[in-house]
Amino acid sequence: MTADDRAGNGAGTRSVYDALRRLILDGELPPGAEISQPELSRRLAVSRTPLREALRLLERERLVVDTGPYRSTRVSSLSPADLDELYSLRVMGEGLAIWLTVPMLRAADIERLEQDAALTAAGDPEAHRRFHAGLRIGAGPRLAEHLEQLSDHAERYQRSFVQYEPDREFVAAKLAEHREIVAACAAGDRQRARELLVDHIAGTAMALMTAERHAPFTLPSAVEMAKGR
Repeated sequence: MTADDRAGNGAGTRSVYDALRRLILDGELPPGAEISQPELSRRLAVSRTPLREALRLLERERLVVDTGPYRSTRVSSLSPADLDELYSLRVMGEGLAIWLTVPMLRAADIERLEQDAALTAAGDPEAHRRFHAGLRIGAGPRLAEHLEQLSDHAERYQRSFVQYEPDREFVAAKLAEHREIVAACAAGDRQRARELLVDHIAGTAMALMTAERHAPFTLPSAVEMAKGR
């Protein structure tokens, strides 16, 4: 195999990984679904080699499990306990990231946060992702990448666990919290910005766990740690 072949396979694997990951995160491949590798190969019009490598990457990310001898794989199931752990990691990581970010923010950064908060209120999901990414621009690349992955997984829970129209008052409160976070960032108050963001993320987790009648185990301790208490 030449260097070009290896590079091509790497690019192919990444492309297949991105496509499969998006199908899982968007819910087109639902939790617990079992799909054969031949079926995936036909659906995505790719060969088995990049498909197998992509599935290994997804297994490492805990999005798929149980790749077995019959070339089948299962989309990871969701559970309230995993949600509890996931959001606990998020509040601690995002708390650190915004603490590092606030002193670095400039007027242009604040303006982008304000714009993305407004677009989020108008129903733009990509703006919502940009908003939270903008609150971690001071984090190192490892932390930022880790938090982006956790955020993606959190959206999967939000999609799967909430099968009804979200409460309008709850949504309005979450959008107002975005504006409060931006105001704290603009004031350079990283203590308040951190507390607001931690409460914002934890509040979503609590709503999801309440819907599933699950009492959080790790989240309360994570919130206290994230706030530096």
